[in-house]
Amino acid sequence: MNKLNFFQNKPKASKIDVEAYLQRIGQIREEPSLQYLKKVQKAHLLNVPFENLDIHYGSKIILDYAKIFEKIVTRKRGGFCYEANGLFYHLLYHLGFDCHVIAAQVFDEQSEEFGRPFDHMAIVVNLDNDQWLVDVGFGDGPISPIKISKEIQMDYTRYWKLDTDPDENFILKVSNDTSYFKTKYLFTTEEKQLIQFMEMCEYHQNSAASPFTGKKLISQLTANGRVTLTDKKLKILELGEVVETDIMHEDEFLSKLQHHFGITHHQLIPKVE
Repeated sequence: MNKLNFFQNKPKASKIDVEAYLQRIGQIREEPSLQYLKKVQKAHLLNVPFENLDIHYGSKIILDYAKIFEKIVTRKRGGFCYEANGLFYHLLYHLGFDCHVIAAQVFDEQSEEFGRPFDHMAIVVNLDNDQWLVDVGFGDGPISPIKISKEIQMDYTRYWKLDTDPDENFILKVSNDTSYFKTKYLFTTEEKQLIQFMEMCEYHQNSAASPFTGKKLISQLTANGRVTLTDKKLKILELGEVVETDIMHEDEFLSKLQHHFGITHHQLIPKVE
């Protein structure tokens, strides 16, 4: 009965230190608007990397947003979708946006199939009589909110569009030039509760089939492109040009991690309570 009541009654987002969060991404509080939403989304992507490093350094990821706040805001780390989008939802909620989290299924290009339900978490914001898809936890995802409509939209450098399948699920697609659109993920706008993502959060940390257990990964938007580091390669995209460097050992990985992301080995260790 308690579980049923949990899903029937929409919980409020956990209280967080909004000012500290805004300082982390270099922003100040403003009234909710589409312009401000665009500003805070891009600022988040420029300052908070997408990363799975806890999985490889023995730190269990749980959907406790006090702990995730401590990791992302206090220790200046990043996180994967459940962390980054989950915490960003809390920020938007406390900034006064009408928003909720949604579930998505990521498209696997090798199998040409969508992943499991709750494979990915994103956010829907209701604003100006429209719905907007917001995602700061997909790595190389949209930089701006995507209006949930049929129109092709541009976010600085790429084109995005939403198709629908026979079941009326939305399918997010991206293109560099509108001639060919690559499928990213499938989603609905149905509101989900954070607890519903716990099983897949465990799966992505422990299953050999998860894309996050096979290699270390950290990636962040930059002013001119993107920088991505794995335990095998450093990839820097700048003004359309890509430079790749092989990573030969752990010390080199940690050196690049600190140089490009400002994260030291000490920051990989969780705070002992």
